[in-house]
Amino acid sequence: MKKECFNEDWLFHSGIGTAFEKTIHGEAAAEKVTLPHDAMIRQKRDEHAPAGNASGYYPYTSACYTKKFTLDDEPETLYLEFEGVYKNASVYLNGSLIAQHANGYTPFLTDISQYVRQGSNSLKVLVRNSVPSSRWYSGTGIYRDVWLYRAKDVYIVPHGVKVTVLHADQKTAELSVSTEIVNRLRSRVSVQLVHRIENEEIRTTATMCPGETKTVTLRFYVKNPHLWNPETPYLYECHTELCGYDTDTVCFGIRTLSLDPYRGLRINGEEIKLRGGCIHQDHGIVGGIEHEAMTCRRIRKLKEAGYNAVRCAHFPTSRTVLEACDEIGMLVMLELCDAWTTPKVEGDYSCEFRSDWKQDTEDMVRLAYNHPSVIIYSIGNEIFEVSDPHEVQYGLQICSLIRSLDQTRYTTNCINMILAMLDKIPELAVRTGVDINSILNGNMEELHKVLASKEMGEPLEEAFSQTDIAGYNYAEFRYETDIRDYPQRIILGTECYPGALYDNWQLCRKHPQIIGDFGWTAWDYLGEAGVGQHRYGEADNNDLYGKYPWRSAGCGDFDLTGNRRPVSYWREIVWGLRKEPYIAVQDPAHYGEKQSPTKWGWSDAERRWNYRGQEGKPVTVEVYSDADEVELYINDRHIGKEKTVCDKAFFTAVFEPGTVRAVNIRNGEPAETDELVSASYDVHVEQTETGEGIVEFKVTDDQGILNPDVTVHLTVSKENGPELLGLGSADPKSDENYFERTVKTWQGRAMAVIRGTGKLRIEVKDETTECD
Repeated sequence: MKKECFNEDWLFHSGIGTAFEKTIHGEAAAEKVTLPHDAMIRQKRDEHAPAGNASGYYPYTSACYTKKFTLDDEPETLYLEFEGVYKNASVYLNGSLIAQHANGYTPFLTDISQYVRQGSNSLKVLVRNSVPSSRWYSGTGIYRDVWLYRAKDVYIVPHGVKVTVLHADQKTAELSVSTEIVNRLRSRVSVQLVHRIENEEIRTTATMCPGETKTVTLRFYVKNPHLWNPETPYLYECHTELCGYDTDTVCFGIRTLSLDPYRGLRINGEEIKLRGGCIHQDHGIVGGIEHEAMTCRRIRKLKEAGYNAVRCAHFPTSRTVLEACDEIGMLVMLELCDAWTTPKVEGDYSCEFRSDWKQDTEDMVRLAYNHPSVIIYSIGNEIFEVSDPHEVQYGLQICSLIRSLDQTRYTTNCINMILAMLDKIPELAVRTGVDINSILNGNMEELHKVLASKEMGEPLEEAFSQTDIAGYNYAEFRYETDIRDYPQRIILGTECYPGALYDNWQLCRKHPQIIGDFGWTAWDYLGEAGVGQHRYGEADNNDLYGKYPWRSAGCGDFDLTGNRRPVSYWREIVWGLRKEPYIAVQDPAHYGEKQSPTKWGWSDAERRWNYRGQEGKPVTVEVYSDADEVELYINDRHIGKEKTVCDKAFFTAVFEPGTVRAVNIRNGEPAETDELVSASYDVHVEQTETGEGIVEFKVTDDQGILNPDVTVHLTVSKENGPELLGLGSADPKSDENYFERTVKTWQGRAMAVIRGTGKLRIEVKDETTECD
């Protein structure tokens, strides 16, 4: 099929514009937009927004998109594809309702052939998202690409070519290539079907009756194949031709998966542990807009930091993300949903689960099929019903459907045992001899006795048995117990606190049954505002979220604009991928105060040696290292030597500008080092375009050293520039709007994202710089 981008020349109206509203108030004012577009990120935040911290205090909204287009020729076969509309989309063409799609994350395809006409056509998409529908920032609108497909009356269905690896080793790969084709002619037709992979081809004749749709499957053999894996992510192209009618090309990778409790997870026969992180879909300052360059940048940065897997939480991700993971070499867990029948938020997926789960599961599998990066399907996140003998049957149905569609990948269910068994904990406390009043009084040791008990595990046996891999959210305390009690069970830490990684990773190394760990979270995200916030003094652990103006979660190995944080370097060391120590410094203004981050947070340590006004005051220096001991020097003066515990060492020093240096001590001898240097305060703004439309700003001195102590105001000129998709910083509680043209740097950094050509003119106080 001929595929055309359909992103240009749309009109956006806030609200859905009902017929009654039009009669009373007339047409709403329209704004010309280019897709992808997020209506929510363009709104001013409101501390009284109905979703509160869950949405980052962004109000929910509905939207209407319209587009006029012209067809010069008599229409034959046309399809319209929306890769993502959040949410409850209704599509109208020339006044007729042609499609409805409730899911805000799965793509949908609609045949518009009978509704379109030669000449002028009118397309309208209504998006209903006025009720809180998510536990995180969702965005609103047509936030991914839209495509128009054109074909003759005999054609290959869009995404109708599937490549399955039946067997592969270094010498030969055996593939199955299936093609779904349609004959809309009123007569029988015989067509030649040809597949070409590199220098080899295979062909057959397909005879089709009038109006028939059929799938033709052929075997294809590749000699001496390049096997896809995270280290060498080699991709093939399969060129398919329906001679005289249609063509299609799909990318795929040749790789095999194996899984057992004795050797764990294997890719192409090689054992691998999943060094995983969970990610949401938003891109910070541009909201939910799918942005190819930002997606590739994110996956590449995670790969460079040591990750080899991401969990797309808690929904099917975009085709753009999967393509980036294929190319860069990042394994993927693709997730179906965050709820089944029990709601977590008023308008969440539970509203449509019973009616839509089958179609949404099929859409998820179709999305993943040709992507070698996808290795696991998750059928849900922290589903309450998994301990209920009736509701848990949905898990079996979903897994059965997935296996009927794709036998090459594995399934899991990301179970939070506490949430699943919450209403049964008092009963279990009695059965295990624990005083429930002690638990209610905050005795965590007594609670863990219940959580680690056999009585806790038994009601979840059925849920765990339905999937290939047992997904444990925050349940590392059960790993060794369950390995003993269920020796055939394969365990994956599907969501874990960042601080738990050290102990978790030791268990991963020790037991082949434990195949990896996914930390929450790899990248900061909008919504769940303040869940990773840092606090001082005594803190209420039940008070998890931040009050307005908190906007992002405030957790993650990377901040909202993609800057790597200290916890990421510690994680890299724990994984055994970094030998050099890493220095991070706690804020001396809070020296002596109790550090009270949430369980998803970290200490307040940052990568900086600039603290104006704190000279001569005590400071705590953190050093991450896998050496037995570490020595610290400030301006070449020896501060001390400390043993590492859980790959960390802590030093008390006095802050003075200059150079702080850490030295690993291995076998009594100095080894690897790390150094942190103070920046001067004679600074300027360094401006770098890092990808298509991504511009980073850094406040540096004349040696190029970042100075996070200095805050600079940046202003983007409105004249003759490209479209500004977003301007902002990683500040998790900034009250600035990303659609405005001014921003304050935070920790010495800010970012702009643009679309289109032209120069981005930036004013920095009295300085002016330009970037193509």
